[in-house]
Amino acid sequence: MEPKHTIQFFDWQLCLLFFLSLFTSNLYASASSQVSDPNASDSARAVQAYLTALSNNTIPGVIAGQNAGHSDDIANPEGLMGYVPLILALEKTTGEMPGMIGVDYEHNTIATAVQLTRANKILIDFWNAGGLVSINWAPHNPWWNDESDIAGNPGMWSHTRTSGGDMSKVDLTQLTNPSSPMHKIWRRKLDRIATALAELQRANVVVLWRPLQEMNGNWFWWGISSAPEDPRPYKDLWIDMYRYFTETKGLHNLLWVYSPNQGPGLLERSFIKPIAWRYPGGKYVDIIAGTAYNDELEIRDYKNYQQFGKPVAIAEFGPVAGGKLSRRGELDTPTYAKRLLENYPHIAYWMSWSSWSNGDGTQENQALIHNKKTNILFANPDVITQKRIHWKNYLFANKNKSPLILQ
Repeated sequence: MEPKHTIQFFDWQLCLLFFLSLFTSNLYASASSQVSDPNASDSARAVQAYLTALSNNTIPGVIAGQNAGHSDDIANPEGLMGYVPLILALEKTTGEMPGMIGVDYEHNTIATAVQLTRANKILIDFWNAGGLVSINWAPHNPWWNDESDIAGNPGMWSHTRTSGGDMSKVDLTQLTNPSSPMHKIWRRKLDRIATALAELQRANVVVLWRPLQEMNGNWFWWGISSAPEDPRPYKDLWIDMYRYFTETKGLHNLLWVYSPNQGPGLLERSFIKPIAWRYPGGKYVDIIAGTAYNDELEIRDYKNYQQFGKPVAIAEFGPVAGGKLSRRGELDTPTYAKRLLENYPHIAYWMSWSSWSNGDGTQENQALIHNKKTNILFANPDVITQKRIHWKNYLFANKNKSPLILQ
C-alpha cells in the first residue's frame, strides 16, 4: 500500500506545481517611474512617469510612433523617409500625427554636425507641438572609419554590419580602455553625438535614447560576434557611454532605452542570445523596448520584457521584411491597436519603421502611411497621437518626485 500512497502524493504535487506555474507566469512586475539618472531634468522625469503610467495601465492607451529615417533624411521633402512624406502625409490623410517620431543619428552614413542640427530642428518643432522624440544610434564600425574625414568618407549602411568588412580586430574592450588608440576614436564619435544631443537639451527636448540596438544578435558589429561567450564587453561599453554622456557631458535629458532583438527560436540559438544576456543593469536603463517583425504582429518576449521592472515598449514593429504585406503595403494598420491593446496591454508605445528601397526595384513598406486604413487606426481614442499626449500632467514639483498634476 505504501507505494500507492507515494504515487498519489507525487501526482498531487505535480498538479500543484502546474497550477502555480500558470499563476506565476501571468504575474506582472510593475514598472517603476524611477529614472536612472539622479540629475535627470524635470521633463525627463515626467516623460518617464507618463510612460510608466501607460505601461502599468494606470491610464489607457498606447502611443503610436513613426521613424522618419536616418541622419537628416527627416528633412526630405519626398520619398520613403522624411517628415513631410511620412508624418505630414499622415496628418493630411487622418487629421492626426503620431504621438512620437524617431530618427537614427547614423546608420546609412556618418552624419555631420550640420546634418544632425538639421534633423534636430524638426525634432524640436515636433516636441514643442506636444509630441515625444526617440533617437536611435546605429554607429559605423570605428575600426573601419575613424571619422577623421566625414565629408570625404561618410561610410555606408553596411559599415554597421558584421558583413561590412574585416571583423578580426573588433574588440569592444578597446573602446573603453583609455590606453587603447581605439578609445580616442570612439570618444570622437561620442563627442559628435553628445553635441547634437546637447542641442536638444538646450531646447528642453527629452530624448528616448536607444543606442546600439539588437545587441543580442550577430548582425551588427557591436553584437554577439564581437564576444560570443562574454556579455561583459558590451555591458561595459553601455555603462561607459552612459557615464560619459550623463557625468562628463552633462546630458540629463535622456531616457535610456535597452532594445534587444526578440529572443531566439529553436533554430536561432547559434546567432541570437536571450534578451537579458547583455542587459547592463537597472542603474543604467530606463525603458525596455525590443524589436519584432512578423506579419502577425506577435511580441514573443512580451512577458520577458516585464521582468525588468521598467516601462515596456516595442521600438521596431511591423510586418516581416520581404513578405507580401511589407512588399505590397497591405498591412491593415488597425491591427497594431488590436494586438497591442488586447494582447499586449503593458506596451507603452510602438515605433513603426520608415520604408526603404531594396535597390532591386522592390521596397519594404513599413511606414504607417504606406499601409492600409490609417484613418481607422488614428480614429481609435486609445491610440495616442500627438494631440493626445499628456506627459506634462506628470511634471514633478521637486526632485523628490512629488507629482504636479496640471489640469
